[in-house]
Parts: sequence; structure tokens; C-alpha cells
Amino acid sequence: MKKNRLTLRVSKEEHGMRLLAFLRAHALDGFSVKGLKRLVDAKRCQINGRVETFSTHALFAQDLVTLDHDELPKQGELAVLFEDADLIIYNKPPGLVCEETSFRPFFLVHRLDKETSGVLLLAKSEAVREKLVALFEARAVKKSYLALVDGYVVKKEGKIVSSLVKKGAYQGQTIWGSDKLQRGKEAITQWNLLKQERGLSLLRCAPLTGRTHQLRVHLSEMGHPIVGDYQYAKRFSVNSVPRQLLHAATLEFTHPITGDPLLVEAAIPQDFHALFNC
Repeated sequence: MKKNRLTLRVSKEEHGMRLLAFLRAHALDGFSVKGLKRLVDAKRCQINGRVETFSTHALFAQDLVTLDHDELPKQGELAVLFEDADLIIYNKPPGLVCEETSFRPFFLVHRLDKETSGVLLLAKSEAVREKLVALFEARAVKKSYLALVDGYVVKKEGKIVSSLVKKGAYQGQTIWGSDKLQRGKEAITQWNLLKQERGLSLLRCAPLTGRTHQLRVHLSEMGHPIVGDYQYAKRFSVNSVPRQLLHAATLEFTHPITGDPLLVEAAIPQDFHALFNC
């Protein structure tokens, strides 16, 4: 992605100004108020080196405000991990929203959260899409994710089974959580510990079900939230992380047309390496 950074210093006259109003006063032409708020919500704004996600934050004189406004890649610029006549698999960068309009003329088979990077499967026809969706529903697709989590995980491996329900909302997004009365949808996650350093743990997670925010909820409730996931944790041992460090590492399934086994892997992204010796 092409990256641009706007760096601003708060003047004495601007003391007490709200973050969004300050950014609107200084931002380059072409930025709408909604666009700026989306950048703040996406953790693209820092104040004195710390990520700020509240656009109503009151500023102090001499605060240093930075705003990263990345130009998201067009379809043709996405890294292709596999392609044939029936399907295409991309290495999705963080920040790209999984919407049908983002990948025309192809058809989304599954989705990754906006901040999640990694393997993303699309079909080249509606008929192939239906066959691939059926594989997901039959749990015939094996997925693995890498998650960089806060703290040192004690156990080497584990399995989490819970029932997920809507618990509330955070900045317009649904908060999910486990329900002791089992009133929601079953969510199953297997995980194993790969490495630990600098107060962080690298886990490989295999979601056996595909519930919304499943890995984020399970790891947070385990006491080790994904680094940068401020929707499910308030603070971390590391600061200034621009996104939740969750990466869809592998996807394994049988090709619905050719019958060939496929195992596709997306390399560990650079922002993982910046914090951890992966």
C-alpha cells in the first residue's frame, strides 16, 4: 500500500480542540469529516506516539498528532497466492474491507475483518461460489490464523468451546461474548503456542467454526487479547500498534471442480516482524 503521513503540532490557540475538528482544519483537500473519522476509527491516528481511536478526544497545546492515510490497493495490485479458471486466492492487506464491490467481477466466498490480513478466497462464478460455501458449511475447509497476543500464555495448547452472543456495541460495532447459558451459536477454537518474547505470545489458531469475531473473543476471554484489538481490550504492554495483529495464514480444502487438494499460505506480514521475531 502507498502510505502517506500527516504530522501536526497543536498550537496554544488550538488547546482544548476536539481531534476531529483539528484534523478537519489541517487535513489535505479531499478529506471529508466522515473520511477523517473512519481513519481515526481504523487506528490511523496517533497523539504523542499513542494510538487514539476517539475523534472527540480533547487536545493539549504542543500535542504531536500524526495521521496515516493509506491508499488501499486496487484489485490488480493485490498479491495473488493462487489462481485458475474457477477461483482466485488473494493475500489480503490489512485495512481492505471485504465487500463484493471491492473484488468485482469475482464473488466473495468468505470474509476477513477489515484489519485482518491474509488468505482470502474468491470464486469466478456464482456456481463455484456455491460449491465453496458448501465446503465451509460442511467444515471441510481447514483454516489457520496467526495471532500475536498480549502476555505470556502458560499452556502450550488448548481448545475453547463456547456459545457466542451479542453483548453490546463499541464505536458502532457489535461486541460479542460467550454466554454461560449456551443461548448463542457454538464456537470452537483450537490453538497452540509457537513462541514468546517481549511480553507477547505468538499463537496458531484453528477456528473449527466460523463465528463473527470468534478468535478475537476467545483469546480476549482467555486473558490474552490480540495486540491492537481495542474493541476487546483497553490496554496492551506495547503501544502504537496500528491494527489488530491477526493474520489468516493458511487455507486448505479440496478444489470443488478439479478435486485437487489445495493448501495456500500467506507469508507473515511486516507489522508482525516489527514487534516480534516471527
